[in-house]
Amino acid sequence: NGYASISAWLVARGSKMEQAKRLLRELAETNNAMQSNEIFNLADEQGISKRTLENAKKELGIRAKRINNTWYWELDKIGQ
Repeated sequence: NGYASISAWLVARGSKMEQAKRLLRELAETNNAMQSNEIFNLADEQGISKRTLENAKKELGIRAKRINNTWYWELDKIGQ
């Protein structure tokens, strides 16, 4: 049946989301803000998609700020 593959997909997706949140929380421990491109690159190295990272960012209440044509994520305002 197709349900096994759907539930496996949901579990994998959930763990990637948790992995993305964990990455953002870890980065927040040492950075007040970080360039979004740097964060995307770190996530990509861990197999976390840009979309999953954006969803984790939203769930944690992280805001983006543009400074001189570069986007930064404000990690100091992270929610738990």
